[in-house]
Amino acid sequence: MSGVRVRLATIALLLLSAISASLAEDSYLSHEFGARALGLGTAYVAVADDCQAALWNPAGLAQVSRIGIAGSQNHLSFTDNVYGASLAAGLGKYGTASMAVQHLLVANAALTRPVLDADGNPVLDPSTNQPLVEITGFGQESDGTFLLGYGFAVSRWLLVGGAGKWLVGMAGKIAGQGLGADAGMLLRLPHGWRVGLAVDDLGQTTVRWRDGARTVLEPAGRFGVAWDLQPRWLLVASVASALEKAEIIAAAGAEWKFAEFLAFRAGLDGGRVTGGVGFRMALGQTGSFASADYAFVTGGRYEDRNRLTLGVTF
Repeated sequence: MSGVRVRLATIALLLLSAISASLAEDSYLSHEFGARALGLGTAYVAVADDCQAALWNPAGLAQVSRIGIAGSQNHLSFTDNVYGASLAAGLGKYGTASMAVQHLLVANAALTRPVLDADGNPVLDPSTNQPLVEITGFGQESDGTFLLGYGFAVSRWLLVGGAGKWLVGMAGKIAGQGLGADAGMLLRLPHGWRVGLAVDDLGQTTVRWRDGARTVLEPAGRFGVAWDLQPRWLLVASVASALEKAEIIAAAGAEWKFAEFLAFRAGLDGGRVTGGVGFRMALGQTGSFASADYAFVTGGRYEDRNRLTLGVTF
């Protein structure tokens, strides 16, 4: 009976966190992994059915019953790239655990330092109440995310999950770090419908730099739906809104399975066009397979962006 109460309390906490956080935009490398997700317009919160699920919706990990390994490169520009790796393993009736790591390398980033008053205290921006910073030059920036996730099935139709993460960064010679947490839930409804909700940076995540500056990540979230039109089509849609900007961004996508081993994808992410293709190759007769997914998005901060993900499921 106590176990049931704990699970009900967990569900209530997730719901309250999601409602209070509202919906917000992507944060600190959370969604720079997975070519399939990008090809679907990043409307992946109601899908999240692979070893990368903890980065999109930790509840989706409960859909993973095998051991899966994936590596991804997100090509932002000629000198800026994101690299990542993820591992997920099903634990039977005890759910699914995962770990992931991502690394962003920017070769020529603007380096900043906080503006201090005569007493050496940071000067705050009156509109945001955040420390003002000034550019001191340009150099290499390196950001990383280390994440541990867990998801389990409360029932046949309700999945919940969470993830803890350690954020580290290096801007020039200045280092910073912070801790954060994400949570999510996934509803599996009749007729191939799924509804997903994920909240990043519960409460608030702050990366503190050694020079006194802070990078504050407000609670962020996405709400989405997915519809499996068997046997060949998957349709997805999601909405997001930056809490501090009160700006709603919509995303949508579709996947067409041309054959068992080949799928084509297209989507829209806040007005940006995405697309991609995925390949699957069986490894023997055990149900294991290797996968290769490619996707691109046009426009945005880095103009044309490309992403490649390679994986193996045992």
